[in-house]
Amino acid sequence: MPSETFPKTDEERREQLATITTELYHAGLVTAMGGNLSIRCASRNDALWITPSQIFKGGLRSEQMILVDFSGQKLDVEGNPEGKPSMEASYHAGILSMRPEINAVVHTHAPLATVFAMCDMEMKPITTEAVSLLNFPVVPWALGGTRELAAFMIEYVGSANVNGAFLRNHGLVTLGANLREAADITYTVEHTIKILLACKLVGKEPSLIPQATVDLLTQHAGKMAV
Repeated sequence: MPSETFPKTDEERREQLATITTELYHAGLVTAMGGNLSIRCASRNDALWITPSQIFKGGLRSEQMILVDFSGQKLDVEGNPEGKPSMEASYHAGILSMRPEINAVVHTHAPLATVFAMCDMEMKPITTEAVSLLNFPVVPWALGGTRELAAFMIEYVGSANVNGAFLRNHGLVTLGANLREAADITYTVEHTIKILLACKLVGKEPSLIPQATVDLLTQHAGKMAV
């Protein structure tokens, strides 16, 4: 459950949501209008804060965050009264309602992660960080904001013990016990794929961590997971 980096109040969580969304925009992982982040509500056990729809992601403010319930519907009691929640709020809500150990969801349009899924690349245990990504599924294509995509996300992420997934032709979703952790997994994915692509560029197969080490790291992953 919440670590020391997980804000305790709604005001702090909204502020962190705005700050990390802006950070990911400047890192080139969230586009001007594309991508969405959410964090569990502090004052209600059936709601979450999510980034607004169709607003520039490079300079969001805490007061623009929107409160939605676990069905993805906007709650007007707090937050941005005129803004609209991300059109993908339903699967953020579904994941958080099904995964009590998860407190934040980050969906980016990370370029390398998008290439990875489009080209059916294989994640390989090239580093200890890469081992934690080996079980990431590839979610089938579905148009953003549709019930079809929400159903896929619930099946592949909400109902599975994974901390992320590649979305075919659509980017990446990562999960964490807090927003910082979820965002950091996004950075790890992009860094790892950059190494894999560099190996392809020079025409070499990367050396891999021994399977015994992979098994050991996987065995202890649950003790270190979110």
